[in-house]
Amino acid sequence: MASKGQVVVNSATGERVVFETLARDSAGELLRLDVFFAPGGAARAMHVHPRQEERFEIVEGIMRFRVGPDSRFARAGDVIVVPPGTPHGPRNVGDAEAHCIAEFRPALNIETFFENAFALLSIRGPRTTVPMILELAELLSHYPREVQATPAPLRVLTTLAAPIGKLVGYKPRFPVEA
Repeated sequence: MASKGQVVVNSATGERVVFETLARDSAGELLRLDVFFAPGGAARAMHVHPRQEERFEIVEGIMRFRVGPDSRFARAGDVIVVPPGTPHGPRNVGDAEAHCIAEFRPALNIETFFENAFALLSIRGPRTTVPMILELAELLSHYPREVQATPAPLRVLTTLAAPIGKLVGYKPRFPVEA
């Protein structure tokens, strides 16, 4: 279970997250994070949050956000809002670490997803392998309200791969909250 001030690192993608406001502190309404991206750091892949709005406020650096079919650049003071169900992916396009504040509304169980996904990707590394695909697919199967792969064919692939991942023994490292 995440705690305020806890830091999780995804060494494969160059992301570092500091938990600021947790779901349990906001009656499930908000997860607020400080997110740091190394130069060139980015979310692993385009994805959607089916039931959550995600809001990014840029504190430092230059970020590029793919939001739906559009690509936007953002600098300190800019705010990017991603409506529920919208494919998106952030990337640091600057030469220095980028810092943004990310908010998820409602929080759902996204904080535990971050703990699990960052641990998995840090262990597996940046190269995509069959074990990583199976383990990530199994992990995503626990968080269908929070995050899904995109585009749709990739979502179908992860849905089909999840039972295989479970069969070979993959499971989240942190308890999945009900």
